[in-house]
Amino acid sequence: MLYHIVQSAVLAKADFPPLLREVYKPPNCLYYKGDISLINKTCIAIVGTRKNTQYGAQITKDLIKDLSVLDIAIVSGLATGIDSIAHTQAIKNDIPTIAVLGCGLNHLYKRPNNDLAEEIERKGLIITEFEPEEPPLKYHFPQRNRIIAGLSIATIVVEAPMKSGALITAKYALDFGRDIFAFPGDIDRENSDGILNLLQYGGAYPVKNGKQIIEMLQKQPQLFRAPTHSTNKTTSAAFAEAPSTVPEPLALKLSPVEKLILEAISGQNGRDFDTIQQKTGLNTQELLIEISQLELKNLVTSKNGRFISLMDI
Repeated sequence: MLYHIVQSAVLAKADFPPLLREVYKPPNCLYYKGDISLINKTCIAIVGTRKNTQYGAQITKDLIKDLSVLDIAIVSGLATGIDSIAHTQAIKNDIPTIAVLGCGLNHLYKRPNNDLAEEIERKGLIITEFEPEEPPLKYHFPQRNRIIAGLSIATIVVEAPMKSGALITAKYALDFGRDIFAFPGDIDRENSDGILNLLQYGGAYPVKNGKQIIEMLQKQPQLFRAPTHSTNKTTSAAFAEAPSTVPEPLALKLSPVEKLILEAISGQNGRDFDTIQQKTGLNTQELLIEISQLELKNLVTSKNGRFISLMDI
């Protein structure tokens, strides 16, 4: 069934989040569909090859699950392969996702993954700097990639041959002073060639899971603390409900009970079970279940009968 194309909304440059305004030649405006307030969330980009392997797909799924403890948005390019897997897994793990296009919005639903595009429009955000009727021309995609990198505090690359557009995104991230993370692969695979190049010459950090990425970013949050978003009297009505400031990056996505437990555990030496129960007032069964969930999320570990928080809150 042909998807009905509705009139898109427009976000002016004055209303861009501060990180995007820092990029080289920022676009004059962004056309969008979906929840525009998401553009002000702390964003992490995940990009990679269109011709992923099963290894790349599994890495992306595990990565998104690790990152799901953070209050972030996942940014990618809605291409087939790693991009689409990243968007899909973000939705499955209840993480907002932003798709950046290399064409106008009226070409969006002519793509092979139009079902995913419709779901992102309903649950996330789709943006492009190209006018609605602009086709997906080859030179548009490097321009698209600078926006992906520009929105994000960090770019993660999963599987990339030497001619992959993911390497262009990583180069933009490096130029913008943002962190780059890359997952090493088998050296005899074409999809590992670009990753090896990033690790040797592109300033990327080698990582094996999302937890390592979170730990590295937490050590340098001052790099990403953005100034207050400008208040412009001409701000569009569609953008009026967006937050007035950019939230601090790497905030944890916690339930009230999880936050209560982590606050009770806080401190380098942690707490034993009885002390945590006394501080939280939770019954034994409920506390056991909640601590088990926190351990699965890599937020808590146990050592010598004491539970230790792995994250600052």
